[in-house]
Order: sequence, then C-alpha cells, then structure tokens
Amino acid sequence: MLIISSRKNFDDPDSLKKQGHDIKEVNLSSDKVIRDLTSDNFFNEIKHLKILFIVHGYNNEQDEVYDAYSVIENNIVSNLNSTYDLIIGYSWPGGDLGLEWFSAKSRANSVARRFRFLITKISNHASSLDIMSHSLGARVVLKALKQAESRIIVRNYFCMAAAVDNEVLEKNEEFHQSISKIQNLYVFHSQKDGVLTYFYRMAEWDNPLGRYGPEDKDYIENHTKSIYVANCKRVVDSHGGYKRSNSVYKYIKNVISSKPSKFSTLV
Repeated sequence: MLIISSRKNFDDPDSLKKQGHDIKEVNLSSDKVIRDLTSDNFFNEIKHLKILFIVHGYNNEQDEVYDAYSVIENNIVSNLNSTYDLIIGYSWPGGDLGLEWFSAKSRANSVARRFRFLITKISNHASSLDIMSHSLGARVVLKALKQAESRIIVRNYFCMAAAVDNEVLEKNEEFHQSISKIQNLYVFHSQKDGVLTYFYRMAEWDNPLGRYGPEDKDYIENHTKSIYVANCKRVVDSHGGYKRSNSVYKYIKNVISSKPSKFSTLV
C-alpha cells in the first residue's frame, strides 16, 4: 500500500514533520518499505484512478496503523470488487498514549492545512477521490475540507466513529462549511462504542458524532441533501469494530451505486 505520512521521520506518533509529506510503498505484512516516491512520481501514478484514501484516528503506533489498513484493504478488495483502482493510507501523529487527547487534537488541527493541499491536488489528478476516516481522523478531514476552496473535492466521505462533537455539521457550527466540499457524506455511529461513550465525554464534556450520530436528526433529514447516517449498533460493538464488519462494507458497496435512506440501521 502507498502510505503518505506527515509524521516526523515517517513514523513518529507524537511529532509532525516540519513541512509536506513523505510517500512510501509499504508491505503491510512485514512493515518493510518497498520504495520511496517523489511527489511528482506519486501524482503521475494516480492519474485517472479511482482512489480510496484512509485516515486513522487517535492513539496509534505506526505498526498499528499498518495492521488496521491491512484489514481494511483486504475487506475492500473482498467486498467491493473493482470499485477502487488504488487504496492509499494516510499517517499523521495522532499520539500513542491514551492520555494525550488534547495534544493529539491540536496536531489534528495542525495537519489539516497540509492535508487540504494534498487532497485538493489528488482530486485534480484522480478520476475520483473517496475518503474513509476513523475517530479523530474526522477532525483532520473535516477541518481540511473547511479550509479548502469552494468546490467538491471528495466524492464519498465515509466518516466512522467520529471523535468530533455531534453538532459540528449543523448550520453555523464548526464544520458546516466542510459539507459543500463533499458530494456524499456518510456518518457511521454506534452507541456500543465504549471509547467514545466514556473517554470522549470525559475529555470534552459533550457527545461525540460517532456515538449516536448527529444531534439534530430533523436538521439532517430536512435541511441537508448530501448527509446520510448509518446506525451500526447491531454490527459494531467496539471503537475499532467498523473495519471488520461485513455489514459496513456491504452498505458502502450499495451506496456507491445508489442513494440510501437518510437514516439506515445496519444489520
């Protein structure tokens, strides 16, 4: 898999590279680097391809990122056939300890600017760009899109277990402006997510989007055209459970070919 990293020295979980990104092709089974790519080589290689870009969340060592991306890649290939020509993984310094939430959140905000430039350029070269994020990765993606120019950059955004407040997509809220840069935004949530249920609420004193979904269901139903909500309580019982749920991949396969109901419950 191609891995694009904004981590210092490519794999430091706590430090941001001074500028830009490093791009490497990595064997996810052995964690061995196959080759290094220049930016020009990378953008030449992705021309006219259908791309899925994966963004991890909080508290991940680099090898844990690789393990998660390997699971996702295998499930995408198995369940979505030839939907994507290329799956790319993003690595950012989301920390490696459970007690550094605010430091990791600050780095998520910091990395968003360079992530914005990256996905904008990818969308200019690729045939289509879909993004899948997990947990605090939602802040990286949504903040980047908020800062982006006013045009659609992402075709489908699969936002799983989002560790952002549950009202951020509403009018006049933090990431409302991000919506206009996304053709279709899918919010996946589960009330059985123990990490969001306890730890997010302890840190933020608020409810996360990834637990019960958007706070104002009526607003999503009647005042948005591109947001869809998937309740995963029957198929996901842990914070990291989305990547192993066949129901999640089945839902993704279906929504790529046809629009779902605004609110769905996965089984």
